[in-house]
Amino acid sequence: MKHLRFFLMTTIGIAFILGCSGHHGSYHATAMPDPHSFNAHFGDMDSDGDGLVSMAEFNAHFPQAEPKVFHAIDLNQDGTIDHDEWHRFKEAHGMKHHD
Repeated sequence: MKHLRFFLMTTIGIAFILGCSGHHGSYHATAMPDPHSFNAHFGDMDSDGDGLVSMAEFNAHFPQAEPKVFHAIDLNQDGTIDHDEWHRFKEAHGMKHHD
């Protein structure tokens, strides 16, 4: 009986640890730099005022950024970041929306 209880508790413990680890619910599929270093107002990045942030605009605002950061934020992979994508990224990392 002790062995069965030990086995069950060990199995439950391992299942819990494995279930809590990994990338479940993560915004990004890969490891990314600290998102707080990318906290900016959308309008400050959108230098031409077209409602979209291109890779060039993103790089002008964040020259340290690797291309994978831009592509991770560009959820629909259309080559631009729109207002909704930007704020989904910020909200996913606990950053406040600034109007």
